[in-house]
Parts: sequence; C-alpha cells; structure tokens
Amino acid sequence: MKAFIVGLLDLLFPPICVGCNDRLVQGETLICTVCFNGFPETDSHTLIDNVTTNHFVGKASITYGFALYRLKKKSHLEQALCAMKYKNQPKIGYILGQRYGNILDKAPIMESIDAIAAVPLHPKRFKERGYNQSDFFAKGLSDVLEIPLYEGCIERIRYTPSQTTKNKSERITNLQGAFKARDQDLLRDKHILLVDDILTTGATLASCTNTLLGGGAGKVSIATIAIVES
Repeated sequence: MKAFIVGLLDLLFPPICVGCNDRLVQGETLICTVCFNGFPETDSHTLIDNVTTNHFVGKASITYGFALYRLKKKSHLEQALCAMKYKNQPKIGYILGQRYGNILDKAPIMESIDAIAAVPLHPKRFKERGYNQSDFFAKGLSDVLEIPLYEGCIERIRYTPSQTTKNKSERITNLQGAFKARDQDLLRDKHILLVDDILTTGATLASCTNTLLGGGAGKVSIATIAIVES
C-alpha cells in the first residue's frame, strides 16, 4: 500500500530538479544528472593561488581557498542554490558537500586540515530560516572526508542586516564585531576548514577567519559551494 501511495504521489506530483525543473528519474535526488554534469567546476583546489584566495588578499590570512563551482546569474546552479537557501531545501547543501568531499578526498591540500567549521547564522536569522545551509554543506564534507566537524566553535553574536544589497565597504563595516570564537582549547593550533555556501566579496568569510585566528586557531582555509563570477 505504501509503495502504491508513493507511486501515486510521484505520478500526480513528480519530483523535479531544483536546477532545471525537469523531472527527476529513478536514482536522482533533488538535482538531475544533467545539471550536475553541467555545473561549472573551478578545480581551484589544485592551485595554491586562485580566484578564491585572491578575494582575501589584505583582508585575512588564509592558508588555502577553493570553491566547487563558478556561479553565474540566472543559471541552473543559481536556481538550485536559491532553493537550498530560501526554499527549505537544505539537503541540497549536504548533497553538494558530499560531492565536493569526493573531489577533495585525494587532494594534497587536505592532508593538514584538522577540522571543519561552518559560517554561523545569528540565532534570530536561524529562527527565521529554520536552518543554516552551510551546516549541511559542512556535514556533507565531514562525512565523506572523515574530518571532525566543530559545531559551535564560532558564533554570530551580533545580528546584521542582509549583505545582499550592500557594497564591498558596507559589507566589511556591517560585520565588525559580529562573530566570536568559542572553546579556544579546542581551536588551539588547529587548521580549520571554514565553509560557506557562496563567496561574493569574501567579507563574511574574512571576518570569521580573523575571529578564528584570534581565538587560537593555527591556520584557516576556506571552501565554498560556489564563487560568484564578476
């Protein structure tokens, strides 16, 4: 009976890809194979100096920086990430974390990483959204790479307006004093992989990096699902 009901629901409300809106086939979850194969990868984890690390020159001292995809406006990737962030589909973050984990698994730059931490949301923003999509991305990476996930090692202590409409200078000002490192004994001398969903100006990640380094971390590297193409 359960199989019949599931089949009927699939017939009446067929699962569709969050990227292209085409119907998913058996074995696909949320994102179709065509979209996955079409999302533009950066391969930035293979380069010490790349478009990601360049965002942090003069802002924060990061060891490595890399992003899974290049993000273009009005693309299938943008649609998928919007569903993840604003349409109650955080599992997309976990799926993409697993995918990136499988890519990074044999990368030499991962050998020194001690733990993974996600950029936190302020409790008020978390309550509004119901989840932090970066937590799901971090969990996907952690599960595949078998690297510990440090939940709560950094917290957002000041509620800040959305960064979306702000310019580079305004984003930096908006984030001053917004984060606080916790459990310095846990962080001490560790190499933390700080993760977030989308890298735009890098202001949020730079602020978090400086907070972690000031809180005892030995090194901080950065990984994101996507980096916005200028």
